[in-house]
Amino acid sequence: MSISPLIWFVVAWFIFVGLVKLAFRDKVKVYYYVAMMARSSGVEGFLRPLANLISGVPSVLIFIVVVAFFVVAMIYAIPVLIPMPFQVLGYLVGLVPSFIRMLGINLAATVSVLMSLHTITTQQAATQLVENRFTPATPLIPGVTISVNIFLIILIAIGISILIHEVSHGIVALRYGGRIKSGGAFLSLFILYGGFVEVDESDLRKKAGLRGVLAMLSAGVFSNMILSIIAVGLMYLALIPVLQPYLSGIIITSIAKDSPAFYANIPVGSILLAINGKPITSVMSLLYVLEGLKPGSQVTLTIFHSGLIHTYTLVTSSNPYDPNLPFIGISVSDRLFYQFVYWLWTINVVIILLNTMPAWPLDGGQFLYHVLLSIPGLNEKWASRVMTAVSVALWMLFIFTLIVSLSSGLWRIAVTPP
Repeated sequence: MSISPLIWFVVAWFIFVGLVKLAFRDKVKVYYYVAMMARSSGVEGFLRPLANLISGVPSVLIFIVVVAFFVVAMIYAIPVLIPMPFQVLGYLVGLVPSFIRMLGINLAATVSVLMSLHTITTQQAATQLVENRFTPATPLIPGVTISVNIFLIILIAIGISILIHEVSHGIVALRYGGRIKSGGAFLSLFILYGGFVEVDESDLRKKAGLRGVLAMLSAGVFSNMILSIIAVGLMYLALIPVLQPYLSGIIITSIAKDSPAFYANIPVGSILLAINGKPITSVMSLLYVLEGLKPGSQVTLTIFHSGLIHTYTLVTSSNPYDPNLPFIGISVSDRLFYQFVYWLWTINVVIILLNTMPAWPLDGGQFLYHVLLSIPGLNEKWASRVMTAVSVALWMLFIFTLIVSLSSGLWRIAVTPP
């Protein structure tokens, strides 16, 4: 009799909670056996040496750089380096609309489609949403919207991104003379986890004024932007000739019988590095390379297998599903290196977008709240009322986007096979 993986998951979690309680006792708090949190007041001592590294950088320069990026990302858009495979199209830098703009575009697109529903079908409505630049929200559900393996990679990427984000808050706060109350980490059911650095904002505002508070709040997303750039840089490592066999390419998982690849004796499990000399970094980049080919085209495949690089020349046949498309006869999947770096880039871009939204409890909400407090005649009570109204409106728009994404089926756009 086989035991459901879900049962194993639950059992493993309770065993883990029990071991943590035995090992750390009062150092880790457990909440209803579904979540745990570790908090320490000694985080400042850990962050102080890191803050000293930027002690020579003028505080005015820090403020201008991080706050300017934060404001632009909050109101208009974030400039991003486009990673592979999208660079195959020739684009390097692009603009991703801010979260506010994105939600506004989604609302306008939905209203436009709803007004024409009496003349179009449901399927046409979904198509029109895409044509009107609707950005769907896709929940990350292992085994449903993404594979379990990809989900584990995403969790690692999220952990790294949140850690850098929170540490950056603390470092900049200390650079401006602030104080760190505490810091720590939380975990729930092996799925929801992250870290936090609790800055004494009242103390920071007294010592550094509004400038210090805004710089501290902006530092997290700025560090995420740096991480996204590093992720793109790591992708270029896969194009260095010496490293290509180990980092680049895609895995050939199976070969279709009586296909060109079958008759060329291409081994299953080998790595496809290039086609006609064009580097292949991902499954998506393979599709772009094949886009210019036709049935009957001669192609040269560069394959890495058993520690050696081989070349195979074959002639493409017609795709069984579309005779106008070329067919090689291989099933492929991305390599671990590309999957990790791509999701590290993606997660950091998402964190920037989400955290710059001016709604509580996000950084953008705290940012706007402190700006409101600095307006003469606007006391804390009214600033809180304004923030509550703005936060409710924006979160309702987000929920609206999620509902439309799920009801229209557009959430499947970003889905990877489970």
